[in-house]
Amino acid sequence: MKCANSECLKDFTAKTHNQKYCSDECCRIATNKRIMDKYYERKAIRKGAPRPCIKCKAQLSRYNKSNLCSACDKKNTISNRKSIKVAIDEVS
Repeated sequence: MKCANSECLKDFTAKTHNQKYCSDECCRIATNKRIMDKYYERKAIRKGAPRPCIKCKAQLSRYNKSNLCSACDKKNTISNRKSIKVAIDEVS
């Protein structure tokens, strides 16, 4: 296997079925990178950086924590409820 750390990419033999990194050091580096990426993303959102909705491309508010606008979120909720209702009707 290859190490999942983008800076390392060494070949290694995994000791467990879900091992992604060749060492604890690579795992720590990758974890810290993910933490910092999330930190800077949240910081940009708080400063009001423009973000589009992932479905309809409408501009999201800085107070919107998700990547979907409220209209798309509501459409998803309604379609999920309909599919659950259809599944329940089929069973009974």
